[in-house]
Amino acid sequence: MTGRGPLLGDVLRLADDPHLKEWGAAVLDGEPVAGIGDVSGAVYDLVSASLGGRPRIHPDAYVSPLANVHDDVVIGPGTRVHEYSTVRGRTVVSGDVHIGYGCEVSRSVIGRGSVLSHRATIGCAVIGQDVYFATGLIIGVCVLSNPDMLHPTKPVAFALPDGGRMSTGQPKWGAIVGDGVRAGVRVTLGPGAIVGAGSVLHATVNVPTAWIAPGSTLRPAGTGFQITPAPVQGGSACSTSPTASI
Repeated sequence: MTGRGPLLGDVLRLADDPHLKEWGAAVLDGEPVAGIGDVSGAVYDLVSASLGGRPRIHPDAYVSPLANVHDDVVIGPGTRVHEYSTVRGRTVVSGDVHIGYGCEVSRSVIGRGSVLSHRATIGCAVIGQDVYFATGLIIGVCVLSNPDMLHPTKPVAFALPDGGRMSTGQPKWGAIVGDGVRAGVRVTLGPGAIVGAGSVLHATVNVPTAWIAPGSTLRPAGTGFQITPAPVQGGSACSTSPTASI
């Protein structure tokens, strides 16, 4: 941690991934997360420059004929992309990664040996090595206070260990997930979430913009939702409690 916030290597060391290291991405480990801003984009630029004219999809990788993989994607050896999945938008996938049926991956980095089960949606995120995401995992990428959700302009802030936040400067920014994280079915990570290495997120957990320390275990708590009524316009205050739990 520095005066400019946590370094990327404090959360996830790209140098530990042999393919990302070979492709030149490890230099980002010593940079502040806030200073990098678009972390996945910075990785893509470094990897793209390192590969030069070499094939972007390794000959030992398997891409189903029914998958949709765009030209601006790098896929490492031994990786498998299965039917009806889309990988696009300046994405880097390391070696021996499994991308199951019906996934969508955009503007992200996925570390060596990680598994995305069916229908995972990953955007603007950096995922470490040997991560397991069960079916239906979603990473949010922008805040709901944008006036136009199709064209967001409000920067996402990521969480800090002390509960504070620091701006990424990016209107779309997903999450950083450390090595060895396990996430159950229908887990959701909010924009700006930081999940430390070795953490376990049980099924249906909803992680907002939060810093999750390495080795944490998260389980769902409670049911229902909380309502905060809109402010009264031009009249007396509502007689009910401003916050009601259901």
